[in-house]
Amino acid sequence: MIIIGERINSTRKSIQDAIKARNSAFILKEAEGQIKNGAEFIDVNCAMTSGDELQDIDWVISVIQSSIKDFNLCIDSPSHLAINRALETYKGSGSIIINSITAEETRIKNILPLAIERNTKLIALAMDDNGMPSTYSDRIEITKKMVDRVQNQGFNPENLYVDALIRPICTEPEQAKEFLRSIPMIKALGVKTTCGLSNVSFGLPDRKVINSTFLAMAAYAGLDAAILDPMDRNIISSLRASLALIAQDDYCAGYIKAFRDGLLV
Repeated sequence: MIIIGERINSTRKSIQDAIKARNSAFILKEAEGQIKNGAEFIDVNCAMTSGDELQDIDWVISVIQSSIKDFNLCIDSPSHLAINRALETYKGSGSIIINSITAEETRIKNILPLAIERNTKLIALAMDDNGMPSTYSDRIEITKKMVDRVQNQGFNPENLYVDALIRPICTEPEQAKEFLRSIPMIKALGVKTTCGLSNVSFGLPDRKVINSTFLAMAAYAGLDAAILDPMDRNIISSLRASLALIAQDDYCAGYIKAFRDGLLV
């Protein structure tokens, strides 16, 4: 499973403050710590700084690549202008994921051409002009529409990561089951799957317990990637153990390495 490190996100006050203060040491520490703990991509979100998102995302990416030349980048923004700026700023040879399109016409029209031009991977949220889906069948229908659309535009569906949008179980108790049920059906359409892990536990105490347990269940269902906090040892421990148990970790090598590196609880 691909780990996308979520910590450089402007919804976090510490990140907002670091961006506003142009505190490069703090941003680098966050990036380096996530990579050390197993993140394969670094998610960068500068949409909530109340500043100029284009300048902010340019600065953050420049800071990271000043020290980590070829890190894999996940560009996280609702703005195609910010995504385009990030693509221009990133000079490394690593992989890029754009996060994200939806089935909404405007998002596809503005963002899909950027992914095609730069041959990036692409996260697609399973929502359309009617909003977020409630059932697994709604998620499948929206995904089918998106897959058809991106294929018709020349995008390789193997590079599409569909986020079936897990919602907080404290207010919608059936949503975890609906999400998990949708994973193998979405994968059957020839695409991959991902999620923003922490959404499942929003509003609950001791969220790490819910997050790590849900991640293990999602791994078994076939989840291909997750946006999560790799600094959380509960989550990493659950993930490494899960992958070993479902035969996605040859000879438990990943689990053993995580143990030796001191990453497990």
